[in-house]
Amino acid sequence: MNKFLVFCCLWLTVSSGAEAQKKKRSAKKADRPEVQAKAARDAYRFSVDLTQAKNDQLKVTLLTPAVKGEETVYYLPKIVPGTYANYDFGRFVSEFRALDGNGQPLPVEKLDANSWKIKNAGALRQLAYSVEDTYDTDQDNVIFEPAGTSIEEKVFALNTHGFFGYFDGMKNVKYEINVTKPAGFYGSTSLVATESTPTRDTYATDSYASLTDAPMLYCQPDTTVLKIGGADILVSVYSPNRVAGSRAIADNIQELLTAQKQYLGDTLPIRKYAFLIYLFDQPSKSGSMGALEHSYSSFYCLPEAKPELLTQTIRDVSSHEFFHILTPLSIHSEEIGDFDYNQPKMSKHLWLYEGVTEYSAGHMQIKHGLIDLKTYLGMVNEKMTTAAASFNDTLPFTEMSEGCLERYKDQYGNVYQKGALIGLCLDVKLRSLSKGKYGIQNLMTDLSKRYGKDQSFKDDELFDQITQLTYPEIREFFARYVEGSEPLPLKETFGLVGLGYSGGGTKKVASLGKIALGYNDKTGRIAVTNVEQMNAFGKKLGYRKGDEFVSLNGKELSAETFSQLTSDYQANTKEGDPVEVVVIRKGEDGKENNVKLSAPALLVDSEAGYEVTPLPNPAPEQTALRDAWLKP
Repeated sequence: MNKFLVFCCLWLTVSSGAEAQKKKRSAKKADRPEVQAKAARDAYRFSVDLTQAKNDQLKVTLLTPAVKGEETVYYLPKIVPGTYANYDFGRFVSEFRALDGNGQPLPVEKLDANSWKIKNAGALRQLAYSVEDTYDTDQDNVIFEPAGTSIEEKVFALNTHGFFGYFDGMKNVKYEINVTKPAGFYGSTSLVATESTPTRDTYATDSYASLTDAPMLYCQPDTTVLKIGGADILVSVYSPNRVAGSRAIADNIQELLTAQKQYLGDTLPIRKYAFLIYLFDQPSKSGSMGALEHSYSSFYCLPEAKPELLTQTIRDVSSHEFFHILTPLSIHSEEIGDFDYNQPKMSKHLWLYEGVTEYSAGHMQIKHGLIDLKTYLGMVNEKMTTAAASFNDTLPFTEMSEGCLERYKDQYGNVYQKGALIGLCLDVKLRSLSKGKYGIQNLMTDLSKRYGKDQSFKDDELFDQITQLTYPEIREFFARYVEGSEPLPLKETFGLVGLGYSGGGTKKVASLGKIALGYNDKTGRIAVTNVEQMNAFGKKLGYRKGDEFVSLNGKELSAETFSQLTSDYQANTKEGDPVEVVVIRKGEDGKENNVKLSAPALLVDSEAGYEVTPLPNPAPEQTALRDAWLKP
């Protein structure tokens, strides 16, 4: 061994008793709250101990950064990006205390559901409060689960905006989060831990926006990592009854993610992405399922089901959510770049954030061979029909976007319908003007280069910026169809690529009985959940709440075949045709019995919907433009 190394080892081993005592005194001093508080003056330092959860609540403590002035206000968010709804996360906080360096309380005034005014702020060193979870709450205004919080013995859904807040004017200070975890638990998140032990994880971010952009899922680990496009893609699953696992889900979405990588130019603009998947074995409070997107992750809340059923749902949803790595991560307005969590101002460009993202999710699948033309056009038909039946087509889209929190909140869902159709029409328009060489993929790449993660565009300037990058005709497109109230030029657009357009009005279809349907995840069957609105046909059949479908006219009805078989039945059955439905029904003794129900078919009026189909003999220029639009 080198003499110098021997000396070093001996010096480290036999440090003097005096030096050891000095270190012991220093360590003891460092444990004192006033010393810890002083060390925390450059950042927010939060701590939460998952092992101390009680009654669906967790205690949160904060060693505060230096605060100037006689008073300050501490906030939890009223709203967070991606939700477009006022949720008031502060209403789940209780036992709020502000302390000085000696652990003495400071005066606190609660201003509203989400804010606390603290007096003598210069002396502030620590905050402490409890947080109730949202999944089990009895409060009204139930939070969509992917944006909420769960505090259970076996799983913790830590959407960070539900636990951690910020002081007025101090969102851009650094954050440190310390999580004490139960033995054997793993924290899945897009953040990379600065320190991790079997019992504790530490994370650091440069701002509140970065923190709230990174949800965490803590439970016994079931994770799989995919390597795609230079990025690590983490798939983490909490399945309470271990019905579904991360490996099966990862295998199912790998093909999709590979196609998205190709669609984005073969390299992903990220280094790590996390799919956090929380499965329910009971109905959720909100009655909804889905996901909330983030720049580097997405949080899913779905019913627990067999992998072959669940993975397709995740595949469908993730095809949209994953594209948010482009917008708003690299393309966003000032309203998003400097998001106001408590007095939000909405951008007018939801057509871009959600609409183009939704369009790209489908366009990518046909362009890279995951679906065929018939399937893709079926997706388009559904969006046209839903937009026409459910939303106001004359409402300017920019106006709806700015007012989506209050005035036009009932119109928000149109971002996934008409918003996607705006993306489609814009893409075909660009392809037509460029003779097939430039489309919405190119536009998004150019906008990413012009702006990027750290530079926001001005809301009122985006249309002009896009026109500078493309063609003068594009400015007119936005003025008429996005800022204006004119219906989208769908017939003209589809004609450019050799597709026929028809629809609207009503048509006669065979009724199923006007019953409410649901899925029983324990039996894997489609079930009747409500018969209050049942029509004459349903009454003749004699449906009962709780009936589970077995077959329709001799064809087996499974969760996988139900949609297609019932659609065929509705389209092809004539008035008076005999109809036989077999259901499983529980008797008074609790036993399950197969029951045959029969009645003559009844035709009812239904929205005819809109339909796009290939023209039989398209012109060469139409075929060429369609190929440029839909092929790699």
